Amino acid sequence: MPELPEVELVKRELTPVINLKITDVELSQYIYNGHKTNKRTIVKDNLDAFKTLVAGKTIMHIGRRGKYLYFLLGDEYETTHLVSHLGMSGAYFIVSDFEDIKEHNFKKHWQVIFSLDNGQKLIYSDIRRFGEMHTHESLHDFPPFARMAPEYTDEFSLDHYMTMMRAKKYENKPVKAAIMDGEVIPGVGNIYAVESLYLSHILPTRKVKNISDKRLRELFDRITEVFELSLSRGGSTISDYRSVTGGRGEMQNSFNVYQRKTCPLGHPLKTKVINTRNTFYCTTCQR
Repeated sequence: MPELPEVELVKRELTPVINLKITDVELSQYIYNGHKTNKRTIVKDNLDAFKTLVAGKTIMHIGRRGKYLYFLLGDEYETTHLVSHLGMSGAYFIVSDFEDIKEHNFKKHWQVIFSLDNGQKLIYSDIRRFGEMHTHESLHDFPPFARMAPEYTDEFSLDHYMTMMRAKKYENKPVKAAIMDGEVIPGVGNIYAVESLYLSHILPTRKVKNISDKRLRELFDRITEVFELSLSRGGSTISDYRSVTGGRGEMQNSFNVYQRKTCPLGHPLKTKVINTRNTFYCTTCQR
């Protein structure tokens, strides 16, 4: 699943569509079939209402909160927010022609086509169809945003993180589960959780209450460092993540423990399911 760095990179690469008008919206048969069986595949709104609301509006701004993208759309009468989550395998492409999507699977599994007034298309593809799109008059109407912690770049993010880590709700949780909670710090998924914990020399199974303030602050610093490193290396492509231009990330070449057999010092790694995800860690380097 794309985590904060990957979603941030997608947001940055979508900049060329800002100030372009969406002239038409086309939805895939997968989406229509899902709605017929009440699954509401990808688009969570009523489909006709979604198309009517989005078509004709200009993309005024593109932002990110945690692992979510949001598009501010507007015309002379109203504005609305289109919120998008990439799920496990979602990807956006800006193309002049549908055939410009080079990889067969992404071409085959297109889900939403936004035609733009410059002749290009903004295409959302999703092989596994776990992504989502929905519209909101205000971002305050979207509950996950209301609960979400400040971004790691916010000046108050460390204070918020420390306050939450010392809250009763988290004191008995494994530290890995705590940092993957967007109410503590947004955008940390399985990959960057295990990498940050390794660099902090903290076992992912350790309860939050048994970790000193000093080590928790160090963990916050390592999370931010891992995010920045991933941004500089184009994100992580394990299987399905692609940039808007179709490129693959290179952060996976710098992993210390994720999907590795040994740590950089040669110690064998252990795995354990925490928060429903395989967790990689070193019992020699981490404590």
